[in-house]
Amino acid sequence: MGEKQKLISKGFTYEGIFVFKHLFYEMDSWLREHWYDKMEKWNEEQVKPDGTKQASFEFVPWKKFTDYFKGVLKIEMMGTNLRDVEVEQDGRKIKAQQGKVEVKITGYLLVDYLWFYGSRWDKSPLFYFMRDIWDKFVNLRYTRKYRRMTVDNTNELASAMMSYLNMERYQQLHHAARPHPGYKK
Repeated sequence: MGEKQKLISKGFTYEGIFVFKHLFYEMDSWLREHWYDKMEKWNEEQVKPDGTKQASFEFVPWKKFTDYFKGVLKIEMMGTNLRDVEVEQDGRKIKAQQGKVEVKITGYLLVDYLWFYGSRWDKSPLFYFMRDIWDKFVNLRYTRKYRRMTVDNTNELASAMMSYLNMERYQQLHHAARPHPGYKK
């Protein structure tokens, strides 16, 4: 049977005003730039009686490195106490959300993924042992290479999403601290 190796897990939390749609766009554009195929595993939204929303999403993008190695990123997002607000940005009003968002990104490496379901290698303990020896000693250079690529991609995606959220915070403070360019006393 193919092996699913959990390599890294990164998580972060942001609380404030942000545009959920732009956060998705940031994630999606990063995945496209790095040639990941994206699959939405589940998506749910609940509206509470007090008018706040709770939204949860799980994406499982993957990238085929070779016919033997495949990198998988599991992205879980949960937004809690989300309220729709209008924010003025660059002289126009945009619809944004205020609340808390938690993001968790986990990087996996699938080894021998073509045989992952119903592999011929797990028919016999000897075959399973031989595949393990192959992965750990003979194919070690490639295994390390694709592990490193998966870990780097996980870190880069987390950094891109955190940068977007921190930039949003900076822009809000920046606009709040200085008057609009068209403002006249």
